[in-house]
Amino acid sequence: MDPTHYRTLPVSRGFQYNVYYTSAAPEKPTLLFVHGFPSTSYDWRRQVPYFEARGFGIVAPDLLGAGLTSKPLDPTAFRHSALAQDIVEILDALGLDKVVGVGHDWGCVFLSRLSMHHQSRFYGIAWLGVGFREPSTRAFDLERAIAESKAQFGYEWYAYWEFFARSDAAEVIVQHIDSFMQLAYLKDADAWLTWLMQRGKAAECIETDVLLGRPDWLPENEYDKVRKDLLTNGVASQVLWYKNEMEGNDLEENLNMSKDLYTINVPSLFVGAKKDVLCVEVATLPTMQKRAKALKIVSLDAGHYLQLECADEVNKTLAEWLATVPL
Repeated sequence: MDPTHYRTLPVSRGFQYNVYYTSAAPEKPTLLFVHGFPSTSYDWRRQVPYFEARGFGIVAPDLLGAGLTSKPLDPTAFRHSALAQDIVEILDALGLDKVVGVGHDWGCVFLSRLSMHHQSRFYGIAWLGVGFREPSTRAFDLERAIAESKAQFGYEWYAYWEFFARSDAAEVIVQHIDSFMQLAYLKDADAWLTWLMQRGKAAECIETDVLLGRPDWLPENEYDKVRKDLLTNGVASQVLWYKNEMEGNDLEENLNMSKDLYTINVPSLFVGAKKDVLCVEVATLPTMQKRAKALKIVSLDAGHYLQLECADEVNKTLAEWLATVPL
């Protein structure tokens, strides 16, 4: 990703977004790439050149709290409707009426809110690993969430959120950057069953410097860049994505939303990751199949970071689907 294509764009809330942008060729749409945690727009480095070479425009922001974008320390700044409005203002500033959304991890959560409030801005939406998420209409209770996931899936899906709920989580991450990175960017996909989905194990892994190894799909130079960026920018703001959720700052709006907004009328693509033990297809597909009116489903033999681990397959899948999306 050419660093000269980044620009700083302000939004009405007073924040500054670091945004990668290149314009589309005639008759080609622009792709809006929305990353997850603990990532930045750099997560799309294997998609951006592929689609630029084929004439697609690219918008890839560092989301609020990440990379070189503003880093507020108030969890309410991360309300999903506010983040969605920020993205819409970025599209407006770039003169883009409609785009194709492509999300991964938390990026799919934010795309969900964008699709509910601003679906007219999309030709279609592609969801990588995580599907459309309906707004929660009950207060978040971590103990309940852990117990329910244990009962439904056999493991404590939200156990690692206990670490992110800690006031010192961001400081601990920076102090133990390699154990954190090797927990986040897994060499062995199944390791999350031990280190994320058992209570207390995420903190143990990070704080005792358990090094799980660097995956082959993350070369040393890329690992070093991600490491340097995390150390330089910190994660004190980005971890508030979790705290906003746990505090229930979206709940009042969620309760007042019409369920008619849950319907996705534009074409959708869901690309599942068979080896992802956290964002499992069985948990996300039923909602996608219920809400998306025109849905294509593809499953790839990859872990959580499928856009990096099997970039060629992801790019080919996206390109084939994009060829079917009406403009």
